[in-house]
Amino acid sequence: MKRIFVVDDSPLALAALSRLLGAEGYETTLRQHPKGAAEAIAEAAPDLVLLDVVMPGMSGIELLRALKAGPATADIPVIMVTALTEAQQVHEALESGAFDYIRKPYEAIEVAARVRSALRIREYQERLKELSRRDSLTGLLNHGTFIATLQRELDAAAAAGKSLSVAMIDLDHFKTVNDSYGHAAGDAVLAGISALLRDSVGQSGIAGRYGGEEFCVLLRGFGLAMAKRHAEAFRTLVEERSWDIGGAAIRITLSAGIAEAVASSDAGTLIAAADKALYAAKEQGRNRVEARGG
Repeated sequence: MKRIFVVDDSPLALAALSRLLGAEGYETTLRQHPKGAAEAIAEAAPDLVLLDVVMPGMSGIELLRALKAGPATADIPVIMVTALTEAQQVHEALESGAFDYIRKPYEAIEVAARVRSALRIREYQERLKELSRRDSLTGLLNHGTFIATLQRELDAAAAAGKSLSVAMIDLDHFKTVNDSYGHAAGDAVLAGISALLRDSVGQSGIAGRYGGEEFCVLLRGFGLAMAKRHAEAFRTLVEERSWDIGGAAIRITLSAGIAEAVASSDAGTLIAAADKALYAAKEQGRNRVEARGG
């Protein structure tokens, strides 16, 4: 159910909008006072905000600007509710980032249509944002998004005093797959291994495609030994798997390096430590897992 936050100093207007939006199947949060509304909206994280333009103490346009300046609320679409005589305020609101406006006295059919339009655009924007975060072939987080996510997870783990480890994974001699079977077959293997990796990680962590045939995984609450066991189980799973692509049975192995976060770890240093462990695994013959502290 889509959630709509309405701010209007008129109790009658709030009640009317609540009835109208409720009849359309939306969940509403109503607020009569604009002061403190920006914080309340950030906490509620609605799909859409309706703001009255003229309110005592703080205008709707001032509140709109506060929402657009806040990182938690900047992307929430805002529809202004305005009287017929407030043309200048409408212009100012649209210039300040409002998605649309509704004239008072409003018609139910117009409100419903404009709300649906705003929510539809919001949904498209969220889909595009999610697509931009993911690798197009594997569906895993892309390089940049994984690094940013890892840093947030490191900060959270440090604040909570919990363990976190990272695994760097590289498919052994993957170039021979592309050379022998073609890039389409190589892409199919990458996509299949990514699906296995996503299932293996489950709710315990997050996987990303680091680049080419290299993957990176963060494991929440995993110390070094536990993370190494997890990576070893995944290594065995891949080694035993045969990929039937175009009538060819393709087999592949992987090497992995594990590093556990320490007090001084940031995303860069932790990945560098895992990468050193990965290099050691390759130096010792590949198809193995090596681990070290981060």
